[in-house]
Amino acid sequence: MAELRLATLEDTLKFGELLARLLPSGETRALLLRGGLGSGKTTLTAALVRSLPGGEDAEVSSPSFTLCNIYPTRPQLVHCDLYRCPGHAPEELVDALEDSEKLVVVEWADYLPADLLPEDFLDISIKMEDDGRLLLLRGAGPHAGTLPATLVSAMADSGHGD
Repeated sequence: MAELRLATLEDTLKFGELLARLLPSGETRALLLRGGLGSGKTTLTAALVRSLPGGEDAEVSSPSFTLCNIYPTRPQLVHCDLYRCPGHAPEELVDALEDSEKLVVVEWADYLPADLLPEDFLDISIKMEDDGRLLLLRGAGPHAGTLPATLVSAMADSGHGD
């Protein structure tokens, strides 16, 4: 597990850019987000979507009521919110998790049934603090296992986060 502090919106946008570069290039196709209401899960997802090819003009919104939003990025990004689905997942999410061509972002990942967890995923817990946000990064699987350290190092090299 690695920790990363994002003090500003600019730090969050930079982190989204890094995710856009690193996630699609490997076998990690799932990003699991945890955090309370207003912690920045959708803001982080928006930064990721806008940094992917095809996402420059995407209108990213919380899928709280639609459950899943699909963005015309490359790879296609499926953004799901499980806040209203404790213990089960919408069919769109189940299908996306099985599709190696899609990138999946799950908000309220605490509610994702364990049997749906992909082999490889990056788990990010977001904690709000007085001076920004603390991200707890955990990679699971052969590819995502090294992502937390890579992300922390890249953010430090770019002069963002600490």
